[in-house]
Amino acid sequence: MIINTSRWLKLSLIATLATLISACATPARDTVPCTILQQHARCVAVPVHDDEHEDEAKALTPAPEGFGYLYITRPYAQQRSVKAKLFVNDVFLAELGPKSFARIKIRQGVYRIKITAEKTEDVFISVGMKKETFLEYQIAEHFFSTEPSIKLVSKERAKESMQPLDMVVSRND
Repeated sequence: MIINTSRWLKLSLIATLATLISACATPARDTVPCTILQQHARCVAVPVHDDEHEDEAKALTPAPEGFGYLYITRPYAQQRSVKAKLFVNDVFLAELGPKSFARIKIRQGVYRIKITAEKTEDVFISVGMKKETFLEYQIAEHFFSTEPSIKLVSKERAKESMQPLDMVVSRND
C-alpha cells in the first residue's frame, strides 16, 4: 500500500495554518477594543460606568458637603495590557485601565494614595482633600523598562484630559 505523503503534508499544513489564524483572530481574555493614535488595538478591560455617571463626573459637579472628589486620570495608552490598582489609605478602591479615569468620593482630610501595576514599581502621593483634587498617573515606556509616575495636575488639565477617557467603577460609588 502506497501512502501519498505530500497530500497528508498539505492537509496538515492547512490545518496548522487554520489553527494559527483562528488563534490570532481571537481576542485575549479581559480585553476591550480601544483606539491608540488612530489605530485599533485591544486594551485591558476594567469595569466602567454608564454614560450618565461619566458625564456628571466630567462636568466636575461639586461633592456633597463634608466630602471631596479625588480624580485620578490615566490618559495615555502605554502598557495597555496592564491594570493599575488604586488604593486610598491602603484600601483598594478601583482599577484603572489605559485611557480611563476614576472619581473617588472621600471625606475631607489627608490621604495616602498608592497605585500599583504589574511589573512596575508602586507609586505614592499624599494629598490634602478639600473639595477636589486632581492626579495624573502614567506608565512611561523606555527601551528596556517602564517608569510609573503620579503627580498633581490643575483642574483645567484634568478636565481637558478626562474628555476622551472612560470613567471606571470604584468600590465607594
